[in-house]
Amino acid sequence: MENHGQAQEVRPRRILIVDDERIVCDAIARHLREAGYDVVVAYSGMSAMESLDGETFDLALIDIRMPKITGFEVLERLKKGNPDAKAIMMTAYADITSAVNSISQGAYDIISKPVDIDEIVTTIRRCLAE
Repeated sequence: MENHGQAQEVRPRRILIVDDERIVCDAIARHLREAGYDVVVAYSGMSAMESLDGETFDLALIDIRMPKITGFEVLERLKKGNPDAKAIMMTAYADITSAVNSISQGAYDIISKPVDIDEIVTTIRRCLAE
């Protein structure tokens, strides 16, 4: 929280990670924080919906299959509240239907699980640069 009187030129990009697998969420969050991003973690679709109330994100990394509230529902809520936000969907069940649904609902990309951290960071950087 120290500022040392210097103005912050660029705020860190804000990323929401949504995955009901805590280990996956926490590992991705740790790497993204180390890469300089401001990260918020949600361990369920419901928690993600709460995080989206009144808060904005530059990007969301969203697991498609979660109990009760799906990743597609979170994506819809993200886009409704913040149309300029980017989204990258994650799934352990990659198939053409998931990919088509993700892209048609406004996702930038879809990543297969188990996740490759380097692939995620590269995809996020590419997405946010556009």
